[in-house]
Amino acid sequence: MNKLNHIDQNQVESAARKALIAANPQYHSWTSADQEQFRATKNVRAEKKIRQVLLDCLTNTKSTMANVNKVWSEVSLSQLNMLNWANLLTSGIGEDFVILNEFMAEAKSLLDFDTLYDYDYDNYLFQEEAKQREINDYQKSDYYAYRHPSWIRLLIEDKFYYGTLLSLATHLIDEIDVAANEHIMHLIPHDYIDGKDNGKPEKGGFLWDIQIDAKGQEAQLDELKSRCYRYQHERWLVLSQQFCDWPPNVFTMDTDGNDDPHRLFIFSNSAALKQIRWRHFLSDCAPLQADFEKVATQNTIEVENAKAFLDQQHHDITLNFDPKVVKWQKKRKIILSAQAKQDIKKLDDELN
Repeated sequence: MNKLNHIDQNQVESAARKALIAANPQYHSWTSADQEQFRATKNVRAEKKIRQVLLDCLTNTKSTMANVNKVWSEVSLSQLNMLNWANLLTSGIGEDFVILNEFMAEAKSLLDFDTLYDYDYDNYLFQEEAKQREINDYQKSDYYAYRHPSWIRLLIEDKFYYGTLLSLATHLIDEIDVAANEHIMHLIPHDYIDGKDNGKPEKGGFLWDIQIDAKGQEAQLDELKSRCYRYQHERWLVLSQQFCDWPPNVFTMDTDGNDDPHRLFIFSNSAALKQIRWRHFLSDCAPLQADFEKVATQNTIEVENAKAFLDQQHHDITLNFDPKVVKWQKKRKIILSAQAKQDIKKLDDELN
């Protein structure tokens, strides 16, 4: 059962239709292709008009062109899914009204990329160019599917969903990371505590100063975490290479834990990405669908191997590591804006 069945779908669809008319009175007289082009590439003024109407129709909240984005950012979590659903109908492309919940380059839209591979490879090239500019002696890395996840919104059986797109290798590393952090906590118990400067006013905001208390084992903990990070980085590369030989599969799973309808789309390799078009996302995924049990089995193996690695490294650190040898680390200040601090408090209040 969809988690948003309590929302009036007719009300959402009606609000979206009104919002599109407000953005351009001619919208419903256009061809479907022109409508899709408008949704994907609408300008800032049209976006603000749409948000004004959606806020008014769905939350009975008035706003102006000047403050509508601020008003939108302040809606409660309980209202946000309804607004995001309606907004999807004013923005999405293709059969499933997909939108990519990420920033696009100027003058670019999702319509500029036919397949998932086209977008992911373009993003890989962008990231590589940025690293070559910013990192001295950077060694170029090979392309593998979805090194980092992408987030989408879409309709599944006419219902609103959030979605995460990632490779099988990246999914397994995420699972390893969760299990590894829990295992490290078992090996070296520690807490996160406020540092002496946490919350201290700083130009532009407030200092974020959170320290680790490991009862004198801070250096050992840092070393173990560093080795775990290197293990995950190396393991991702090995898995990515290994899965190139797998069939082009898609594995899906609905996640639990909150009131948001959310589905993982996990792709075995780049061959799968090449077969899935953004405008036909779900219908292209369907013939590639594979049993998630295959992922679960691989995950069990990887997690157990990671724990065994951590046990070995913890033993080595206990015997051979010298905590008096301090690693050089560049000191950094993390400054939260006043708005970010308020957003964290708002989220904490609503979740608790």
